[in-house]
Amino acid sequence: MSIKKFAFSFLVFSFFFGNSSTNAQDEQVEKRNNPTYVLVNLSYSFQTPKGDMSNRYGRNNSAGLGLDYLTSENWIFGTQVDYLFGTMVKEDVLASLRNQNGDLIGNNRSIANIRLTERGWNANVLFGKLIPFKKEKRLFGIRATVGVGILQHKIRIQQDPASLVPQTTGDYRTGYDRMSNGFAFTEFIGIQKISSNRTINFILGVELVQGFTKSRREWDYDKMTKDQNNYIDLLIGGKLTWTIPFEIGAEGEDLFY
Repeated sequence: MSIKKFAFSFLVFSFFFGNSSTNAQDEQVEKRNNPTYVLVNLSYSFQTPKGDMSNRYGRNNSAGLGLDYLTSENWIFGTQVDYLFGTMVKEDVLASLRNQNGDLIGNNRSIANIRLTERGWNANVLFGKLIPFKKEKRLFGIRATVGVGILQHKIRIQQDPASLVPQTTGDYRTGYDRMSNGFAFTEFIGIQKISSNRTINFILGVELVQGFTKSRREWDYDKMTKDQNNYIDLLIGGKLTWTIPFEIGAEGEDLFY
């Protein structure tokens, strides 16, 4: 092989090998500078019901636990479960059991102390994007997600054990609790911030829930019929989340040659 051919072959080999090596190094540097994260989310919401749900309940609260995977390109894949609870129930499911004075009489012939409260949950898997305000601060920006899952709610009957109303105990309770559930969408938009020193980590924004529910009880005792209606249950509210970030694949500095 002549010197010219050898030199040409060496240059071609160096170009392709060097370019491939450089690309590999760039990808590793980018991965190191933009790591992936697992986020553990603890959240609290204050919600207002709309649609059919507003006929049964007033404002409620929710406490949730979630888990997100944040890619190096800021795509979000996660899951979230929120426990709903409230004290404002508009629908008096025990009206048929009250006397002319509006009281409920317990098994000891005294006026029963009964409270109706709201209980439920919303569980979904979600997908979204974190759009940074600045490229160099990729963990601080606008967070937008869409979730798909199940919404469930019911009326909880709380009463004093000293004066129980027999019609609302045991298996009879399910005839008054209006337990409903169904397919639901959940959308969120807000601000997410994870500080460089990991001390200030939060998500703050507005959440919307649309549930397509129906009663899951065979019989409503107060109405003496089965509820076969389909409902559109809506929730809107502010949501504050404290997030705990865990960096994936964090390694010491690599040396490239």
